[in-house]
Amino acid sequence: MSKIIYPINPPISRLPIIVMGIGYEDNQPHMQRKDGYPLHQIFICKSGEGTLRVNDKTYIIKKGSFFYLMANSPHEYYGNSDKWEVRWISFSGDQIDDILTELKFDSNQVGALGNISNIDKMEASFKKIYVSLKSDNISGKFIASSVLYELLVDLYTMIHAKQEDESSEGNRIINLIRLYIDEHYNQDMTLEELSDLANITPQYLCKLFKKHLGLRPFQYITMKRIQNAKKMLSDYTMSVNDIAHKVGFSDCSYFCAIFKKYEMVTPTQFRGL
Repeated sequence: MSKIIYPINPPISRLPIIVMGIGYEDNQPHMQRKDGYPLHQIFICKSGEGTLRVNDKTYIIKKGSFFYLMANSPHEYYGNSDKWEVRWISFSGDQIDDILTELKFDSNQVGALGNISNIDKMEASFKKIYVSLKSDNISGKFIASSVLYELLVDLYTMIHAKQEDESSEGNRIINLIRLYIDEHYNQDMTLEELSDLANITPQYLCKLFKKHLGLRPFQYITMKRIQNAKKMLSDYTMSVNDIAHKVGFSDCSYFCAIFKKYEMVTPTQFRGL
C-alpha cells in the first residue's frame, strides 16, 4: 500500500524551503531514473532492506537508515526483502541550495548517509508534514516547510555527531600508536603488532594514519628515526654506523640512503653543516 500527497495548489515559491511531495510505500517498488528526479529527496527506511545505486556506488539501506538524493542525480533503488517500507519527502525552495550547502547536503553526500538515532522523532516529523499538507491550506504549507527544515537539521546533527565521535576515537588511537612508536622507534615492529595495540586491523590503522597525519605508519617510524639520528650526529664521538644501529637501522648504507632522501644530504654532510 502507498499513500502520496503532492500540494494541490501551487506552493509559495518565495519560501526558503518548500515540501513538494510526501509519501510512503509499505513495499517500495523498483525505481530507476536515468536522468534523476527534478527535486531533492530524503528517504527514511522504516523496515526491511533495499539497495540504492547512485554516483557509481551501491549502498544497502536497512531499517532505521536514511539517504539523500540531490535533484537530477541519476539513481536506482529497489527492495531486497519481501517488504521494504520507505518514507520519502521531495522538496525545493527559493533558498534551498544555500540551505543544503550550509547543512552539507551536497554532491559529496548523495547516497546513504547513516543511521537515525531517534526513529520515533523522525516518524513524528514525517506525520506532522503529512497531516499539514493534507489540509491543503496556506498555514499547512508553512508548517510543513518549517518541520522539514527541523528534520534536515536533525539529520545534519546525526551525521556530524557520528563523524565527530569517529574523529575523536581516531585521534585516541593515533595518539596511542604514536606514543608507542616514539618510545620504541629503534626497535623492529610490524604493522600487525602496532594494530594489535589498539585492537584494530592493519588496514584501518593505515587509514587512520593517512587521515590524521598524512603518513603511513612506517613513514612515521622512519621520520622518528631520522629526527633522533640528527640529534645524535651532534655527538662526534659516535660513528655514523653506531648511530644507524642506535636508531633502528641494521644496515648503515641503507640508513645513509634514507637519511639523504629525507634531509637532502648524507649523515656525514649533515654533521659538517
